[in-house]
Amino acid sequence: MSLHNPGAQVAAVLAALLLVLPSRVFAADSAQVRLIDAELVDSNGAPARLSSQVIGDSIVVMDFVFTTCTTICPVLSAIFSRVQGKLGERLGKEVRLVSISLDPARDTPARLKAYSANHRAKPGWTWLTGTQEDVRQVLEGLGAYTPAVTQHTPMVLVGDPRTGKWVRLNGFPNEDQILAQVDALAKARQEAPASASEKKAREWFTDTLLVTQEGKQVRFYSDMLKDRVVVISFLFTRCTTACPLLTARLNRIREELGERFGQEVSFITLSVDSEYDTPERLMEFARRHKATHPGWTFLTGKREDVNQVITRLGQYVENIEDHSTLLIAGNEKQRHWIKLPPQASPTAVAERVRMLAEGP
Repeated sequence: MSLHNPGAQVAAVLAALLLVLPSRVFAADSAQVRLIDAELVDSNGAPARLSSQVIGDSIVVMDFVFTTCTTICPVLSAIFSRVQGKLGERLGKEVRLVSISLDPARDTPARLKAYSANHRAKPGWTWLTGTQEDVRQVLEGLGAYTPAVTQHTPMVLVGDPRTGKWVRLNGFPNEDQILAQVDALAKARQEAPASASEKKAREWFTDTLLVTQEGKQVRFYSDMLKDRVVVISFLFTRCTTACPLLTARLNRIREELGERFGQEVSFITLSVDSEYDTPERLMEFARRHKATHPGWTFLTGKREDVNQVITRLGQYVENIEDHSTLLIAGNEKQRHWIKLPPQASPTAVAERVRMLAEGP
């Protein structure tokens, strides 16, 4: 008997079961998957390759739904919405959520966008559809394909493409059970021995402690650079000439990058006037110049700490008025770094950054 029917009452009953029987509605099994890097389409209508562009090097949590489903899918999406809330700042950075349509013939990007909005999906939770053939190949690789979508079973897939470890949660795991699997994968990453190239990169860039515009303490290499594609800039909030212009230019580059910004590409803006530029002043500057987008981090900290980082980046100057407006872009995972002149157009810069993100 199919679990899918026109009534929404069944979905409500299943949701209620999650609250009273959380340990009995799912089973966790290790899984073997094949990540097929087919070109799918996200809810904004943009091309999105599952492995290289959507997941990348992040830990991923996936479910499989369709927008006309009235039972299983709303429950899974509600669970994902709670997972999203508990992930906080980890979402879109360390961890990505991915929902793949089981019914690509009906689930257009517009339908997915409307459906995702009902579940308050944030950047870092990607919804995918595509041609029936491409979606079928992807689903088969993940062990989620079914020829009759109304007969699909509830399932959540949690995995780490870096280590190749995957867990299939059959049924309706709650958000804490999903996050327990995510945390286990994250811990396994931390315990894995670092490669020689990673050690060298950490030694060079340093894990100096800096502070974001939100007052959060971060390690420069491990939290801001490692395994990321970044564009680094330098400014100070009392600047009334070059710095506002630089920020406006970065905003145009961000617009040119489109969906890649915040998912594949991050901006890091370092204060060259850290004694004055408190997190509060950096936040006020970001708001004033419309630079509060997720994926754009402003950094300050102790003067000696910030200067150490800026020196390692080759941009230290004694007089802050002489600071560089050069942009430094890099794919740290590929150990590929370039300098971009201030006169380069936003379109040209975005194209170079896209090439960095795509790798060799």
